[in-house]
Amino acid sequence: MKDDRNLFIKVRDLSKTFVLHHQGGARIEAFNGLSLDVWSGECLALHGPSGAGKSTLLRSLYANYRPSSGRIFIRHGAGLVEMVGAAPRTVLEVRKSIIGYVSQFLRVIPRVSALDIVAEGLTAQGTPKAEARRKAGELLERLRIPGRLWNLAPATFSGGEQQRVNIARGFIRHYPVLLLDEPTASLDAANRATVVELIREAKARGAAVVGIFHNDEVRGAVSERVFSLKGSTVHV
Repeated sequence: MKDDRNLFIKVRDLSKTFVLHHQGGARIEAFNGLSLDVWSGECLALHGPSGAGKSTLLRSLYANYRPSSGRIFIRHGAGLVEMVGAAPRTVLEVRKSIIGYVSQFLRVIPRVSALDIVAEGLTAQGTPKAEARRKAGELLERLRIPGRLWNLAPATFSGGEQQRVNIARGFIRHYPVLLLDEPTASLDAANRATVVELIREAKARGAAVVGIFHNDEVRGAVSERVFSLKGSTVHV
């Protein structure tokens, strides 16, 4: 029997509908009535066709999107915080300390170096800058970002290099919850294998992981369970 203290994500009857006001008020129902649990030390893979609502669900868990109805609980300390109705200050605190999020695209401040972008995840929680930069360098090296690029802003990097910087930023801290939106989409086989290792290490530390993995081999290597989404419905 599972210990409820190891339940890190709890979703109940979650729905999200987008209203397209510039298209006559058409409504796109991304998903309706979803419920799921994610426990410490496991990875739940979201699966379904393009447009099924997988990324929308991840953004809802991260509180970038506000669900139309339903509840999302995230473990914070000894209890569960209900994110949909929480005050903005509470949401920001949970995101800052509990949830790591790797999106499909790297969004950063211009002219900040790749090394400092990654190290910021540690300096923000009080790690001395020199130590944070050292750990950031170790992770960038592991992800095969050449040292000559570390002190450059990643705006001119290739798509695969930017994605690896994005991954390093998401994994530099040991977040209790990790949300991964196609983290291996732009990567070659060697770097996909490294990301698989990083996910397995996070699970071994007790992280609860929710991810979208379009690569069947990666999905099979990291996930204990698969949650299928059927696809959006349009109401005109």
